[in-house]
This record gives sequence, structure tokens and C-alpha cells, in this order.
Amino acid sequence: MKKVLYPALNVLSDAILVTLAILAVPCSVLTAYEVPFPLMALVWAAVLIGLCLSIWMHVPKYGYFAGILYGAVLIPLMLWKRTAILYGFHLFRYSMLDLLAPDVPFLAAPEPVEPIEGLMSTPSAAVGWFVLLVMVLFGLSVAWSLICSHMILLPVIVPLPIFMLSLIYTDLPIGHWTVFLLMVYLGACLMSGGLRVYDAKRYGLVTMIVLASVTLLGALIFVFSPPDQYEPISFEQRQEMVGDHLQNLYDNLRGTLNNRVKRTEDLTDEEAWERTGDTIFEMQSTAGGETYLRAYSLGSYRGNAWHSVPVYSGNWKSMTALGSRLTPSETMSVFAEQSEMLYVPYGFVPPENLKLNEAYLPADDLTDYSWSYTDAIPAPQQVTEDETAYLAWALDTYTITDSAEKAKLRDFAAAAGLTDLGDNYRTALAIAQYVRANALYSTEPGKLPRGEDFVLYFLKQSKTGYCVHFASATTALLQAMDIPARYVFGYRFFTAANEQKTVTDEMAHAWTEVYCPGIGWVRVESTAGAEGWQDPESSPTPPETSDPVDTPVPTPEATPEPTVDPDNPDGTEEPDMEEDEPFGDEETPEPTDSPLGEDPDDGEGPLSTPPTDRPELPGLNLWWLLWLLVPPALAAGLWYSRKVVRQKRQESFRQKNARAAILAMYRYQLRLERFGAPADAAERELAEEAAFSDHAMTEERKTMLAIVKKSLAALDRHPRWKRFVYRWILFLT
Repeated sequence: MKKVLYPALNVLSDAILVTLAILAVPCSVLTAYEVPFPLMALVWAAVLIGLCLSIWMHVPKYGYFAGILYGAVLIPLMLWKRTAILYGFHLFRYSMLDLLAPDVPFLAAPEPVEPIEGLMSTPSAAVGWFVLLVMVLFGLSVAWSLICSHMILLPVIVPLPIFMLSLIYTDLPIGHWTVFLLMVYLGACLMSGGLRVYDAKRYGLVTMIVLASVTLLGALIFVFSPPDQYEPISFEQRQEMVGDHLQNLYDNLRGTLNNRVKRTEDLTDEEAWERTGDTIFEMQSTAGGETYLRAYSLGSYRGNAWHSVPVYSGNWKSMTALGSRLTPSETMSVFAEQSEMLYVPYGFVPPENLKLNEAYLPADDLTDYSWSYTDAIPAPQQVTEDETAYLAWALDTYTITDSAEKAKLRDFAAAAGLTDLGDNYRTALAIAQYVRANALYSTEPGKLPRGEDFVLYFLKQSKTGYCVHFASATTALLQAMDIPARYVFGYRFFTAANEQKTVTDEMAHAWTEVYCPGIGWVRVESTAGAEGWQDPESSPTPPETSDPVDTPVPTPEATPEPTVDPDNPDGTEEPDMEEDEPFGDEETPEPTDSPLGEDPDDGEGPLSTPPTDRPELPGLNLWWLLWLLVPPALAAGLWYSRKVVRQKRQESFRQKNARAAILAMYRYQLRLERFGAPADAAERELAEEAAFSDHAMTEERKTMLAIVKKSLAALDRHPRWKRFVYRWILFLT
């Protein structure tokens, strides 16, 4: 009995769901735009289409007969009635444009549709044939997504694009019954979707129960809260509410993207400096003039990119070595919402409870904070044992280790007359002066040719770039000379004393930090050619050490002299603002008489006689379109992410190196065991043999793969909700 009952319930439940979708979605658009249509004829057509498609896609042995019947009947019928279908399409198009054209500037008023003599007695019949064609095509996509795709969210997403047509105007009179049917369909799909994927044999019974429950719930809502008692929100209130939510979402997303710490800075993408004018943070300082606020640093140059370095585990903290030993003379307050790191001035005094990092200061949800600081560089102090250990680590971490790349940079430095002057800061100033003098500033330097090194191409050939190019070249040359240096990203701008300054991404900047023993990390500026840049030689220099080196600094041929515009100290160009010309009075064409006319009320449709007085409608509510695009975007992202993870995992299992494949499977097996998969005594022995032996392990690979498959089979016996989490949240299976 069960062998027949369960499959029959599966077919019936899916037929009901397909019928609900293909009837509710097109009819919601028809009722919204007041298009008359034969309701009962479309109801029977939807029932037959839903039943035919469900049998076709469910019954493996004889279902194709239903598919043949589907095509053999409907295709000739559509060809036979093609004139009526085309006429119905024009009537539907006219009804939409008649409502939209007065409020949408780019839509022209529709031309009246001439009736076709002798075709049919009522226009609603022509509309019915057109909607039947939509049902035939739309039903295929709904049935496939529901029955064959084995995806939970896809059947929910498929009806939304057509349903969006009825939501362009929020005050359009959508039929309540169409919304009710669509809600029953969506609720049943969501509540039984997991069973449909994971228990394909018995989900029909649960779906029927869910359908009955959702229908009963909707009926109770309509009984105790009739639609005519609703107090709808006005269009302006709804638009303001949705707009505020979307604006907050956009601000949070933009803040997260702009104010995050990069672990890698790919220099091959630096073709042009893109600026949007987005606000990054607000600040106010007691000091005026040029201001640098540090965000984060990257210290390893390889593969035409700057990469983050590991965190130093010793007692010396590099972020405290920024001149904070002097008595602070200035104060600064910063407000940065949604930031991963704190924006730090040089010479700051870190609070006692502040978490320190190697490359940046984590914000830890702190948005409003203050600094006591001084911009002066302190005198060198005796190097302590902790600093000596840090300096040894920095020599291995903040210098170029690739011998070929280092040799090329060293050869260039020697040809340019750049040598180690025995003092890290003076050497850095000399290199910065050379880079600044021999390159031109441009925000559009062009694309890096394939196979070229970013720094050497900038120094030798293009000699054109912006702060990223100048700072990268200076830092890389210092690292090639075994002088610890790092690439720093932050913000540089001019401000008046006690001025409330809004810092935007147009003020983003990159520079170099060089490590000076006894002092710490010191800022070095090398960018030239942009307005407002001061000569780095005027930057504060450390006091003479007890053993000064008098080696001369290489003198460039010519140094561009930057200028500072007192009316525009930031160096940003302000666009010419033209006065807005008032729009002329546009004449709105008078509405023409509807070709639908007064359709005789044959009792077949709820809108067989359209109202003659159309209400004045507000402007387009495009916010609803954005909201409806969120679910398909999330579903597509989830599906694509799982696909990429599974593909990479399979590639690691199938790689040529059997020992590496065994280790990859062992790591995956350990992850499976954390979620309840059984452990195998042989897995550790196989992993150790793969890690420390050098012979081919073809048979051992098969053994490890069998262990993994056994663990996956064990996870498949877990409850359905756990299997859903494993597959779509953790990407574990």
C-alpha cells in the first residue's frame, strides 16, 4: 500500500504546487493592471498543466507519455491560436502602458489596439489565450525547479521575476486571492523543501499536510482580519521606510569594504586610482597642517603584491615604536563607524587596555576614540634586549628573501648610485628622494605588462604612477638592501587647528616605514608631483648619533617643485558646477479610450468589467525590485560557494601526488570527525606515512578514500536539519 500511496501523494502534491504558482503569478499581474481575463478557464488550464507536468517529471517509466501529450496538444493549439495570442498580448501591453506612461518619463503613451473583426466576441478571451501561453512556458520552469533541481530555494525564486511586475506600483489593486495562493505556494515550498531534497520518497504526505495547514492559517487571517479593514501605509511612508533600510544596509556594506584591513595588496590592479568620495571617518585635532593617519601595513613583497606578515610573538611591540616615548603635545579625536582597525597618528600614546598588533590596531567595535600624540621623532635610545630580538626578526620578515628579485633590485640601486649610508633613516630619505625625482605623478599610469615586475617596471620604464607606485618602489629598494621597511596604507590630508575634518577615500595614501634601531618605525614620504606635497627632506629627522656617517646623498637631476593652493590644501579638484536649468512644462498626452471597452460580464472573471476611473498613482516604487533580487542573489551565492568548495576538495583528492592527496583527505577526515563521523585506526598511520615517506602510495590513497566515504555515509544518517547544515552552511558534504 505504501509503495503506491507515497508516490501518488508526491505527484499530487507537486501538481497542486505547480497549479498554485502558474495560476497565482500571472493573475496577480492581470488584476494589478486591471486586465479582464476568463478566470475559470485559466483555473482549469492551470490544473491540467500542473497535473501533466507533475506526472511527466515524476513517473520514470511512463512519464514521458505525459510530456509527449503536453507538447502534442499545446504546441498545435498555440500555433492555431497565434493570432488571438498576439492580440491578447497587445491588449495586455496597452493596459500596462496606459497606467505607467503618465508617471514614467521614458514610456510613451500607448497607441489604441484595433480590434480584429470576427476573431472573438470579448477581449478577455484573447487575453486568456495569451496567459495560457505564459502558463505553458512558466509551468515548465516551475515544475523543473520544484521536482528536478533538488534545490530548496530555487522553486521559491523562480516565480518572483514575473510577480515583480505587479509590485512596480505599490498601490495597484492586486487581487487578494492571487496573493493568498502565492503565499500558500511559497510557504509549502519553504516548509517542505528539506524533505523534498533529503527524503524524496515520502515528502508528498508532509507537503499535503503543510498545504492544508498554510491554507487554514491564511483562511483564518482573512476571516478575522478582512482585507477591507486593512489600513495601508501611504506610498510616501512606505518609500521612506524601505529607503531608510536600504540606505543603512548600503552604508554598513560600504563601511565594511572601505574600512577593512587588507592581507594582500595586488599591485597588478593598480592601473588607475579610483575614488568615489565616500566618507571614511571624521576627525578633529588641536594641531593644524599636514596630517598622516596610519591604517595598516604590509611587509612582504613577492609576486607583484604586498602581503601581510606573521604576528611577532616576543615582548617588543612594533606599534608602540612610533615615537610614543616623547611627551605628547597634541590631542586628536576620531569617529570611524564600521572599521576593522583604528586610525593612528604617529607619536601616539597607546592606552593601557589597547590591544596591540604587528601591522595595525584592531578596533574591536570601537568607533569613537581619542589620541594624545606628538609628530616629532624621538632621540635614539639604547637598544634593549627585547628590541634586539625584534630587530633580528624584522631583518628576516621585512626584507626581500627571493634571491633573484633581490639581485635585480640591488643591481638597479647600484646603477642609480643608491647605497646603504649606515643610517637607516638617511638611507631611506636618499632612496625616497631619488624615486620622487625620477618619476612623474599620475592617477592613470596604465596596466602593468604581463611578466613584468611592478617595482622595476615603474623605476625603469613607465616612471609614472601614484602613491602606491612610489611607496612600493621605496620600500622594495630598502628591503633589497636588507633594511627593514614596510608598505603602509592610511590617509594624508591638511587640516586647520580644531577643525572638524571629514576624511574621504580621495585622501587615501600609501607611504613607507623604515625601522631605526633605538627609535622604532619612522615614516618616509616619497610621492611627488601632486599638489600640496611637501619635500620629504623637510620632515623631522632623528638627532645625530654618536657615530654619524658623512656619506653624501645622491642628488637627482631635477626635482619637481610642488605647490600648495591655500584655497584647496587637499589638492583635490572641484568640478565646475553648472546652474540647473528648470525643466520645461511637459505636456502629458491625454489618455485614449481603452480598446478593452466595457467587456460584458460573463461571470468568468473578477475583473470582467474594468473600472472607468483610474486612481492617480504615485511614482515608481523601485525599492521593491531591489528587495526581490536579494533572495536569488543569496541563493546563487550559496550554490556557487558550495560548488567551488566541493570542486577544490575533489581536485585535492585527485591530484597526481598521492601522498599530498592522502594528507588532504586526512585533514578533511578530521573535520568530519568533529561533527560525529567515526574515527578509523588506520587513518593516522596513513597520514604519517604520507608525511614522512617518499614512495608512491597508490593503494594507500584508495584506502584513505574509502575511510572518507565511510564517514560521509555515517553523517548521512544524522537528522535532516543537521544534514542541511553540513551541506549548505558548513559546505562539509
